[in-house]
Amino acid sequence: MIDPRLTTCTECTTISALLNDINNRITEIAKMLYNNITLMLGYSIPSETMLDLLNYKRILTYKLSNADYAIDFTIEMIASRVKLLKYK
Repeated sequence: MIDPRLTTCTECTTISALLNDINNRITEIAKMLYNNITLMLGYSIPSETMLDLLNYKRILTYKLSNADYAIDFTIEMIASRVKLLKYK
């Protein structure tokens, strides 16, 4: 089956770029949560997305120091999932 390539960005699959994307999304969600609590807005917060991003952040930080950690999962596999969660 043919898989379409969405971007040709070669720097997007580096661990530091992925960690930066994860940190930016976590910051956005945290700001929404803070505004939701302080201003009593009643918006729904994507808690499952937040937990998934925190798990991928943990995996990537371990992979940064030890390349053999979670050897079954490549950086590209994690990057594709992070890019999906970034816009969720």
